[in-house]
Parts: sequence; structure tokens; C-alpha cells
Amino acid sequence: MKMKTTQFLAKGRSFLAGCLAIMIVNQIQAQQICSNSTGTNNGFYYTWWSDGQGSACINLGSGGAYSTSWTNVGNCVGGKGWQTGTNTRIVGYNAGYFNQSGNTYLALYGWTTNPLVEYYVVESWGTWRPPGASSVGTVTTDDGTYDLYRTQRVNQPSIQGTATFYQYWSVRTSKRATGSNATITFANHVNAWANRGWNLGAHSYQVMGTEGYQSSGGSNVTVWDGGSSSGGGGGTGGGSGSVNYTVRARGTTGAEQITLRIGNTNVRTWTLTTSMANYSVSSSVTGGITINYNNDATGRDVQVDYITVNGSTRQAENQSANTGVWQNNSCGGSYSEWMHCNGYIGFGNSNREIKTVIESKGHTAIEDVNIYPNPTTDMLFVDVSPTSKGNGKALVFDIKGSIVKSFCIDAGHNTFNVGDLQIGTYLIKISVDGEEITKKFLKQE
Repeated sequence: MKMKTTQFLAKGRSFLAGCLAIMIVNQIQAQQICSNSTGTNNGFYYTWWSDGQGSACINLGSGGAYSTSWTNVGNCVGGKGWQTGTNTRIVGYNAGYFNQSGNTYLALYGWTTNPLVEYYVVESWGTWRPPGASSVGTVTTDDGTYDLYRTQRVNQPSIQGTATFYQYWSVRTSKRATGSNATITFANHVNAWANRGWNLGAHSYQVMGTEGYQSSGGSNVTVWDGGSSSGGGGGTGGGSGSVNYTVRARGTTGAEQITLRIGNTNVRTWTLTTSMANYSVSSSVTGGITINYNNDATGRDVQVDYITVNGSTRQAENQSANTGVWQNNSCGGSYSEWMHCNGYIGFGNSNREIKTVIESKGHTAIEDVNIYPNPTTDMLFVDVSPTSKGNGKALVFDIKGSIVKSFCIDAGHNTFNVGDLQIGTYLIKISVDGEEITKKFLKQE
């Protein structure tokens, strides 16, 4: 059998929903369609398309239910969903039946314009797993892991006629079982794509569909709107009562994942790149803020630079709770940007601005701390307010969070020799008059 190459096809107006047939739960009068068609049925948008080879029909049932059957087709696609997609929709579905013989696919499918993009979240397939390209990473969501792909179609049918466009793919690493309710949190896929610079445009239709390619088969599916997840598409906008969050972080392999958790809610999960990048979301959830490292493995580490909360920056190296850092030959510690183990960095509460806390206390000696030269080659000077009581201390951490030096701090000017440190970035935590502050410095040759 000829395999479908990098195409789940852009068949023009309808995707893969192809040949899916939904289960008609109530034996309400079904509408059978055997020619190319789009429209609305029982409150849902539907699309059906075939290339005219063989026979292919969709039966539109009650609500979001539909079923399909096809015989000896070249290509057919169809399904039910929404005339206008969204980045944040949580899609619920139940595939009571999905014929996995031959070349066929079950997926959330849609299009955007400006840029023109055809996208797929593939839940199951037949004899061939799409799209036949090399995965560039993964995203873990909805009790499964999906491989990420981007392919390009050149001068092929699209919703804007013959065009050249990208296809974005999230393909589950193992087929999802049929016969039970399932969920697709689309925002998690949108974010995983956006983290790689694969952005969506203005949404056209979005359906839960089946596609058949050079095969025979059928399906039986019901789809429903499961609500909306927080944020969407990595944007920073928010509605009334929302707080804007931006996390700046990187991984060491590009397979690391972090989750922004507020209170008891997982707001957003991102798959990191190996370069520092910003990951943004808006949420009205309140409570304690943590950045959780979710998928520790050999060779994987996460560096979190900071989080901004409505524009107020909270540095990771200033936080006393870091259960993911490797310090003193075990997991857990404090005042580090790094997470080596599964764990979290605590960033205070969502409704607390750090600067407000400082201002409420009035001016303190800790605010006058100055370190220089920075970068340094051998000597590091630490100036503390002469009004300080002195008898403080300074701890120097490497970027992994291990203590490499310690000094006593007096009021006024302090001089420390750091010439024996290796070249790199360090954190110095200074404690004066019962308060603490952490600063970065660079050691050079």
C-alpha cells in the first residue's frame, strides 16, 4: 500500500475528520451526506470531503455525534466541531468505534490564516503513523505524551486555494483507546508549538475528525466542548481579574518541561528550548506560585531565571524554597536558578508584589548593598551601609546551587578574594541586620 507521506493532507476545506463516523447516541433522525459539504447540524459545525474515488459517507447524528464509512477511497475526511476554533478550547470526545485497519487517522484538526496553517492533534491511527517526519520534541498532557512535528505542503489544496503552508503536528506516542471519554487540552499543544516559533493565526474551523487514505473503514465519534483552559498561544493578555505571568527559563536538552502552578491549579505546562526564552500566560487563579520541574531524566536540567507577576520580577536565586536543586549531595535547597531533580521553586503568593513588601518596611540597610567589580578576576568588593550593625555573612553559590565560599560581613566596605573560583556565573547571598539579598557576579580570567 502506498503510504501517505508528509500529508495528512490539506485537502482543502476539510481535514482528516475525514471519514469519521460518529455514534448516534439517541436514534434521532440522522442525516447522511455522501458528497463534499460543510454546514451546521444540531448545534455543531461539520465538514465532509472526499476525492471522489470509491464511496464515502458521513452520518450526522444528535448533538456532536457522527459516524462515517468509506470503501476503496483515495482520500476522505470529515467530522464535527466548531466553525471557529480557539487556542484555549478543551475538546471532549468519545470514539465508540474507530477502524484502525488501513491508513486512517483520528485527530483534532483545523486551520488558521495569517499565517496559513493546517494543524493536527493525532489521537490514533491505522497501519501508518503520521506524518513520517522527524520529531523535534514532545509535550506531555492529558495522560499521554505527544511527538511534535512541522511539515510543509508546497502548492497544495488549502482553505485559501492552492498554496504553500506549514502543518503543525502533535502525535500521541501510543494510540488512545476507544470506547471511553477523552480530553484534548489544545492550549498545551499550541504552547508547545509556539515555544518553537510555530505560531497559529486567525482560526477557521476546528473539528474532531477521521481521515481515510487509500483504504476502507469507518468510525463512530461524539464530540463536545469541555470548556477553556487558561491562556492560549503564549499570549500575555488577560481578562478582568487576570494576572499576567512570564517565566524566563531554559533546559539543557530541549526535552525538559516546567509547569506554572498557582494554588492547587496547574495553569500551564511548557516544553523548554536550550536557549533562554519567555513563556507567558494570564490567569485569575490565586494562591502560592511555584514553577514545577516535571520530567527529570539523565542529562536533563532546568534553569529558571525569573518570573514576572504583572510586571514585577521575582528572581529565582532570591527564593528560599527550591526542592529541585541538587545541593549537598541531595535534592532540595534554596537560592538557586537550577533544578536537577523533580521539584519546584516557590515564588511567593499571586497577590503579593515583592516591591510592595519592601516599601511597607521602609528603607533598610540591605537595600544599600553594592558588589563590584562585576565581572571580576580576583577581588570582589561588597559595600554595606555604614549604619548597619554588621556581624553579617555572605554565602557564594555556583550556578548549580552549591556553596563554594563563605565570608563575614561588616558595616561599610568589605573585600573578598574570589580568584580561586572557576570561570563562570555565581550568586552571593548577603545577610545583614536580619535581612537577605542575593546578587549575581561573573568570574573571569
